[in-house]
Amino acid sequence: MADSVGRCVLVFVFLPTLVALPGWLRYEASNPLNFADAMVTLFIPIRGLRALLNAFQAGMDAGLLSGLMDGLLVYAWFSSRGDVATRRQRMLVGASLGAAAGVVAVVVVLAIQAFRGGQLVIPLVPIAFEIGSGAVCGIIAIPAAVRLLTVRESLPTIDVSRTRAGGSVSG
Repeated sequence: MADSVGRCVLVFVFLPTLVALPGWLRYEASNPLNFADAMVTLFIPIRGLRALLNAFQAGMDAGLLSGLMDGLLVYAWFSSRGDVATRRQRMLVGASLGAAAGVVAVVVVLAIQAFRGGQLVIPLVPIAFEIGSGAVCGIIAIPAAVRLLTVRESLPTIDVSRTRAGGSVSG
């Protein structure tokens, strides 16, 4: 179970970070200094890494919570209903469980905000992003999560007494 949940957490934490790339690329393409000064051009990869790290830090908590919830939901689904028959059904299950995990993350974050006594603001775009990215991450995470939950037959064992190392002298 831990492998499956961990796989979901990895997908939910790291995949939404890539959403920052198009905005950063658009900025770099429109920056006239990139083409005029060689030193500015040399630092493009560093600015890209900084943009990715900032996006990772901004979405890490929600991604961790969503991934944990998705992993637990996948485990509960698989334990109670078993694996689904087709790839399409698996994608639908992954999307729905991922979206549900995104909804749980949104509710928890809003509850924390309300308990802190701050003004309760419901930002629609981040909520839609969290639920949509949950569905996409759920589709991507479920094949490996289900594979990790599948109990494999035990591997064949080797009888050590019949090998050279075990003392057998037969040629």
